[in-house]
Amino acid sequence: MKISLNDILFALSFALDAVEHELLGVTTNHGKRVALLAAAVGSRMGLSGADLTDLACCAVLHDSALTEYIQARDLAARNPNATEPERDREHCALGEHNITMIPCRGNVENVILYHHENADGSGPFGKTWDEIPLMARLVRLADLVDARFNLDQADSDKFDLVQKFLKDQSGIIFSPEIAEIAREALTLDFLKTFNSGNLDQMLSKTVPARAEELSLDEVRKIALLFAQITDYKSPFTSSHSLGVARKSEIMARHYGWDEEKTTRFFFASALHDIGKLVISNDILEKNARLTNEEFAMMQNHAFYTYVILRKINGMSDVTAWASHHHEKLDGSGYPFGIKGDQLSREERLVTCLDIYQALREDRPYKQGYSHSKSIGIMKGMAAEGHIDGKLVDDMNEVFKVREEHPDESGSAAGLTSEDRLNEDRETMKSPFRANNAVTS
Repeated sequence: MKISLNDILFALSFALDAVEHELLGVTTNHGKRVALLAAAVGSRMGLSGADLTDLACCAVLHDSALTEYIQARDLAARNPNATEPERDREHCALGEHNITMIPCRGNVENVILYHHENADGSGPFGKTWDEIPLMARLVRLADLVDARFNLDQADSDKFDLVQKFLKDQSGIIFSPEIAEIAREALTLDFLKTFNSGNLDQMLSKTVPARAEELSLDEVRKIALLFAQITDYKSPFTSSHSLGVARKSEIMARHYGWDEEKTTRFFFASALHDIGKLVISNDILEKNARLTNEEFAMMQNHAFYTYVILRKINGMSDVTAWASHHHEKLDGSGYPFGIKGDQLSREERLVTCLDIYQALREDRPYKQGYSHSKSIGIMKGMAAEGHIDGKLVDDMNEVFKVREEHPDESGSAAGLTSEDRLNEDRETMKSPFRANNAVTS
């Protein structure tokens, strides 16, 4: 499947930045600026080609574990006496696992794991600058400089502060070599280019594009990673995206779709709620009824899914399948009010799968409904003209077999076994969660 890894990561960085802004207060496009800052210094140190692309991938994903780290309030919940270094180690370790889901072409081992280390060994793992990879040191510098000085708008005063900071922290946070090269690379003119807001254009000129044939397994892993990141945004929906994606694959095989279309459909289903990363947890986790304004903000998540995915070249079908999952046949849905024949079968199917998965799940306000009750509710929605009744009948046929015979593969219906879902869960399980805290 030909796809641009750059497009995917830089598009999805918008969603990751929204999480980081909510939790840590960093400004929009932080991930892209970290990539540009790291690449500017890295290229002066001899990195080029695929190495620069891998560096940019690590820069964009350096805080990809924030949602899973805070969802369970992970370490704090298990160990309320945990120190800040212990929490940092856990955060970095979860991110290290996440980067293994991305098809980097070079060696990025320990880049995310050690991206909070300091040159003098005072970081969470106690590693000195000569014990960690160059890319980790570059991400550390770029992340810290952008977060500390808010480089979305740069001027001569900020430039002076950055230069002083790099000089003062040489040998402490940053290795002397990197601090010196960064002072040369991060000129006032370079920092001012961030003011234009054309970061995508800057990245396309700075980071070598990687548009290549990815295996279906590689595409699937990327989808699983961002499904997990989305689901961990709120404990109310801790496996929703993965559940929709898994059921989408079952239905795709039921319809006899080929492997590429099945994978594209899986990708769309896994990322259908990626826009929820932009929505505040105050709204996602509100126990009381949402106000009209809050409900309108919640509805925006489908639009944000569209905004995020449309930037990926060659994925217009995936974008439509994912972002139209709240549209209704009678035009009463959102965010675009599309209706009837304007909605493809794939778009209608994601809508039905999203509803079915939500009905089957436990939520704070309800226990998950049985298959028969869920289908009954959906048939009522079909009778009112909201969703496709034929697809509801198909899902009833397929998932009823699986509920009545959970230990069978369902081969009579052309289905694969539930083992694939378990494999997905195991794939996403970080080995670092084995212990309460990651130690050095």
